[in-house]
Amino acid sequence: MWPGPALWLPEVSPSTLIIDPAPAGFIPTAPLDPNRLGVATAEIANGSEREIVVLDGESEVHLRLRHAESAARPAVLLPIDAMSELRLQVALRFIRRLRGQRTQLLPAALRLTNQQRMRLIRLLHAFDIHDAGGGPREIAAEVLVSKQARLPSVEWKDSHARRAANRLIHDAIALVNRGYLKLLHGR
Repeated sequence: MWPGPALWLPEVSPSTLIIDPAPAGFIPTAPLDPNRLGVATAEIANGSEREIVVLDGESEVHLRLRHAESAARPAVLLPIDAMSELRLQVALRFIRRLRGQRTQLLPAALRLTNQQRMRLIRLLHAFDIHDAGGGPREIAAEVLVSKQARLPSVEWKDSHARRAANRLIHDAIALVNRGYLKLLHGR
């Protein structure tokens, strides 16, 4: 299991903000201090680039600082793409947080409901079992906690648990094979 928060490429995740140095002449209200935003849960440096994940209440702020001077004169780079509106909402939330103002929740497209979160956990659990060589019976028994997994072959073949386990396998494979990108894009 991965020990910390996931780090996403900004071009994949609209919730990852790209921070560049502001052009000359712009005077920032304050330098960017991740500690003022919340608790830094991950930080990776690669040359002059830094990626920081800050726990902001119940959500995370993902920042990609592309230059050493990005923190001293922060400016949010907002690419114009299919996710521009989501990026803008995340950027506005970030700016409010920097100013010490109250922030709203992440945009709805980037939040998971409890039901979605539980489904994703089930899918990943099903994928792990499938990847380790387990079949629909094992998934029905462990993930769905279904007593139908112990049915004789003839009855198992037509059971609801078998169909549900096969759907989980299908959806889990799709999720792991780049289907997770839909989640990052807010779809």
